[in-house]
Amino acid sequence: MKIEVLGGAREVGGSCIAVETDSGKIALDYGTKLDGEVKKLPKDFDAVIISHAHLDHSGSLLSLSKENPLIIGSPITREVTGDLLRDMIKIQNEKGNFDFDNSQADNIDGCWHTSDSFAVHGMKIQLQSAGHVAGAKITTIQAEGKKVVYTGDFCFHDTEILQGCKYETIPKKPDVLISESTYGGKVRLPRNELIDQFLRQLRFTMKNRGNVLIPTFAFHRSQEMAKRIDTAIDAGVLPRYNVYTISNLANRITGYYNRNKQLFTKEIKQQNSPFNYRHVKHLYKTAQIQEPAIVICTSGFGHAGASLRLLAEWADNKNNSVILTSGYLPPDSPLKSAKENQCFKTAEGETISVKADVQQIELSGHADQLELIQLIAKVKPKRTFLVHGDIEQAEALSEKIQEMTDVCIPKEKEIISV
Repeated sequence: MKIEVLGGAREVGGSCIAVETDSGKIALDYGTKLDGEVKKLPKDFDAVIISHAHLDHSGSLLSLSKENPLIIGSPITREVTGDLLRDMIKIQNEKGNFDFDNSQADNIDGCWHTSDSFAVHGMKIQLQSAGHVAGAKITTIQAEGKKVVYTGDFCFHDTEILQGCKYETIPKKPDVLISESTYGGKVRLPRNELIDQFLRQLRFTMKNRGNVLIPTFAFHRSQEMAKRIDTAIDAGVLPRYNVYTISNLANRITGYYNRNKQLFTKEIKQQNSPFNYRHVKHLYKTAQIQEPAIVICTSGFGHAGASLRLLAEWADNKNNSVILTSGYLPPDSPLKSAKENQCFKTAEGETISVKADVQQIELSGHADQLELIQLIAKVKPKRTFLVHGDIEQAEALSEKIQEMTDVCIPKEKEIISV
């Protein structure tokens, strides 16, 4: 068996890992990097397994559309991936630099299989819940007397809407564990403390009649955030306020969430339409906002869309706040600049100073360093490959687990024999 890291080596994004035996070859994820040069991935796979729908794990699938590939992933991953691919096509076509149309995304839909257990050319493959987002899966491959476990993005902690991954579901003592390391060097506060911190920031801004901008992703983070705020207002934890989501894509995905409530917590399952909110309203454009307001909108990294427009409009007011809930921000993110430099540049190159209160409260769906160490301690892999993390994060984790497992931080296109 050979393993080659084609994407996601020593960086976040563009995940793709090839696993090859004498009889077959599969890809674990087939992602793209949206903030850099698009890499051309091989197409000679017998199957492609998509851990979850985020484009850094699925965004290169369009290049396979003519190959009619066997694509494997959960049902909601198929639905959301199709919408994310069509949205990417729309955005890139508007920029005049894309070669695909919706027919390719439609073809990808038709190639998708949703079983959690299957075999491909002598490789036995099993999927189990990863806890990261709705439908996310951890993949186990058994072939040629070897066992390989690929985490994709995962977490063990529960969130308000989704149960975390369970240790007991992950096969023990694999020959190779391929693990994400996004937060390999970071330990977060307990989830309940982060939620309290988030709600305090909201109450402080609401007391001053300020606006709150919450940039987020259309898939999962938007639904999680809207449900969190809606529930808090309903319980009297937050006062009544104008609360909006602005993302047609997120609104469509919310419909999938209502139709797949069996994926979520026990409390969510008991509700008729859990993601039809009482206190959060969907808007189609920023001009519809009635201030003061809390606005949950895309893009999650602030590069474009309503989040960039509102950042530019609201940055100058010290009573306003911006809450960043992602721990990772790309180096070129306007949100990162707003937080660290108290200024940012618009798409037109104008520099805008930031007087609004910018807070980063990491309500992430990724495992932090402690959870990643727990993974190694519980699963006891012979060898561990760290991917999907900047080199500093991967190295920090490697130092913590090197006494427990043989650790490797593969370079891109490095081939490792198992």
